[in-house]
Amino acid sequence: MEGFRLFGFTQQLLELSMRTRGARHEVLSANVANADTPGFRPRDLDFQSVIRNAMELDDRPVSREQQMEELLSGQLGLEAAIYEPTTDNQQHGEERLDGNRVSLDREIALLNENALAYEANLTLFSRALAKLRYVISDGRS
Repeated sequence: MEGFRLFGFTQQLLELSMRTRGARHEVLSANVANADTPGFRPRDLDFQSVIRNAMELDDRPVSREQQMEELLSGQLGLEAAIYEPTTDNQQHGEERLDGNRVSLDREIALLNENALAYEANLTLFSRALAKLRYVISDGRS
């Protein structure tokens, strides 16, 4: 029989999501900080690929929860998900004369979008904790 786990795969996925959003915030903040650095190329973190990889954890000898627990306890390997957008996909600004492609408007919009998604994840996670608090208190508020 498998040991007791306080959090299931869904809560683990929420934790991974929040940690990944935090790492993406750092990458986007670095873009803003380097908006005036000649030759700087903006970077981004592919949030969807990180979550997709976590969702594809399989049920071989070790359960998905155990695999996710190992993933969360170690290095997340988010460096592999950081990429430099190409000019083809127009995700960032056009190159300026100094070689910098950071568009402050775009970066601020991405930061705001990322922050809102982080807050949504945090709300879901806090609701899961509130349910635990309710059960622990025997249904007394």
